[in-house]
Amino acid sequence: MHRDRSTALAAVQRVAAPSAIAALFAFGALAAPAAAQTVGASSLASGHGTAVTPEPRLGVLDIELAGESLSAYPHFHYVRTVEIGKRVSLAIDPTRYPSFVGQNADIYVVAHKTMAQWIADGTLIDARGAPTNFTFQPGTIQANTVMLDNGTLNADAGADLGVPYDVVVDFDQDGFLGAGDAIDGFAGEPGFFVVEDPGLPGPYAVTEIQYSGGSFLGQDTYYPTNIDQLGVLPLVVISHGNGHDYRWYDHIGYHLASWGCVVMSHQNNTVPGPESASVTTLTNTDYIFTNQGSIQNGALAGHLDPTRIVWIGHSRGGEGVVRAYNKIATGAYIPVNYLPSGVKLVSSIAPTEFLSVAQINPFSVNYHMFVGASDSDVTGGPTNAIVQSTPIYERSIGDKTFHSIQGAGHADFHNQSGNCWCTGPNLIGKAGTHPVVLSNYLALVKHYTEGSVAARDYFERTYDDFHSASIPANVIVANEHKDAAGTGNFVVDDFQTNTALNTSSSGAAVNVAVANPFEGLMQDLDGSFSWSSGVPMNGMCRAISGDTQRGLVFDWTTPSSLTFDVLTSQKDFSDDVALSFRACQGTRHPNTDSWNQPLTFGVELEDVFGNVTTTLDFGAFGRLTRTYQRSGTGTGSGWANEFSTLRIPMDAFTRHAPNFDLTQVAKIRFRFGVPGATLGRVGIDDIEIIAKGN
Repeated sequence: MHRDRSTALAAVQRVAAPSAIAALFAFGALAAPAAAQTVGASSLASGHGTAVTPEPRLGVLDIELAGESLSAYPHFHYVRTVEIGKRVSLAIDPTRYPSFVGQNADIYVVAHKTMAQWIADGTLIDARGAPTNFTFQPGTIQANTVMLDNGTLNADAGADLGVPYDVVVDFDQDGFLGAGDAIDGFAGEPGFFVVEDPGLPGPYAVTEIQYSGGSFLGQDTYYPTNIDQLGVLPLVVISHGNGHDYRWYDHIGYHLASWGCVVMSHQNNTVPGPESASVTTLTNTDYIFTNQGSIQNGALAGHLDPTRIVWIGHSRGGEGVVRAYNKIATGAYIPVNYLPSGVKLVSSIAPTEFLSVAQINPFSVNYHMFVGASDSDVTGGPTNAIVQSTPIYERSIGDKTFHSIQGAGHADFHNQSGNCWCTGPNLIGKAGTHPVVLSNYLALVKHYTEGSVAARDYFERTYDDFHSASIPANVIVANEHKDAAGTGNFVVDDFQTNTALNTSSSGAAVNVAVANPFEGLMQDLDGSFSWSSGVPMNGMCRAISGDTQRGLVFDWTTPSSLTFDVLTSQKDFSDDVALSFRACQGTRHPNTDSWNQPLTFGVELEDVFGNVTTTLDFGAFGRLTRTYQRSGTGTGSGWANEFSTLRIPMDAFTRHAPNFDLTQVAKIRFRFGVPGATLGRVGIDDIEIIAKGN
């Protein structure tokens, strides 16, 4: 998903500029659409080759340029992050920028500069050695897609994740960013990042130490060997599960420490239950802060940041870390060395759910969850609330991310050999599970403790679309992400209010033209995954008694549609990033069994004038996984429904469609049967318009 252009521009103007190309901007022939910004200021420096200090430039067009070519419509995906070794290209849709057509330009890939740095010095130095010369063509975006790099750009940012670059189209070919030129990266985020594989070790050697402060204060700690040169670092705390050992998480400890974290795994009092486990999470976190001056002769002293803490818990420990945060958020426990705001991320691996709904509510903390679809311990089945993890995730109102890993068992998340506590086909073991865990933990930790922008693509984009190259090809993951409540996104329908089928939660009309629609609590009520018309929410394990998470399920065997009207007050999508929704296939349904593969369907927008965008098959941005073919808990094969969050960039809807008015969107329509799967059973939830900055 791409980028925030909302950074305040003190001098945003559309003004004439003193070059031939810039004049096109001034007279409207190259008018910037709403998604672009033409940035200007007081005057333009003359004599680019002289020693004169450049003045702020006029008429710079700040638009998205960098991304990846697609084989089918919408033919190009503007992206934020590219892994090392992968191609990055530039593309222009000539129906949006008609006056690019016929113009010959030099295209530069340059080290990123801030807007202030560009204003101070517009010199273009290509990171590849020389710019690419290109003449823009009439017709399609395909004809105006230029490969910029074949995977050779530098990605080494040390312990940071990603080297930032900007892309500049230098129309007057003077080697400077000036009036009339176009740039991806002038304001807000860089044009794009090239990243090292986050599943591979980082740049630092790691030291591991073990010590104890007494009962349930045994700790196994990992830190960069050169920590004395690194200043204050994030602290990651790992709380193991029942029957597990705190020394079984070397893979996480060494990986995150090699990228610049201090990682402490501790003895966890899990036998009494998650309540006691929460206590040991809290006391061990306080212990390492209090005793940092004496541990390993003071090696950690002054290097632990109490404002950047991550809690990771496994099984009962996964429930325990949520309970621990719940306690400090409600004042039931007062930490000695840190505040609730210092906990930047809580992550649960296959957590149990022994405690009450109120006790294991993550509130607004950034929250993450891993589950294994093959888990034979915390099974994820509908028979017992204790073995369901996902309702905890649903309660979070902060930023939240979820990964379901097919073929992963309960013990595959630690590194001790023995029983995998797994069942089902295509088991992937630790060899398949660990790369998913390590790459995603690095991205999450880097984003939430260091503000890494490049890391967001690893959890905002679907796994199908983008993931670490170190993950084996046979691994299947479904992932979700939802921005925190109150971040400015417009919720079209989350099915929590206005529960009639023909009215969305935002209060607008809904036209339901699908088979067997049912809106209700996402809870499989009969203790079985078996499909029956009397249990329309079969496979949904997102709520237990006391929860409120609702959604919509339906099916189709002929072309069908689901249309959501847009409130008049919210019809302007021109400055928004994407349409987002999450969806899943319905397990063990006859349509799902007949289709028997990943699934997609169509999405389109309609404006108030009756113009309809091309019906976009969202498969370019990810697919809905086939439910894991595990048997048991009823008849048939298929386990819990696996949601994926799809974010369709707003520009993808209007590719080659200059007459569609994004400021006047009247309807959002999902089409089933054509394009995509000819039949299916799906659940859908959280239909949102994503605002800039999210």
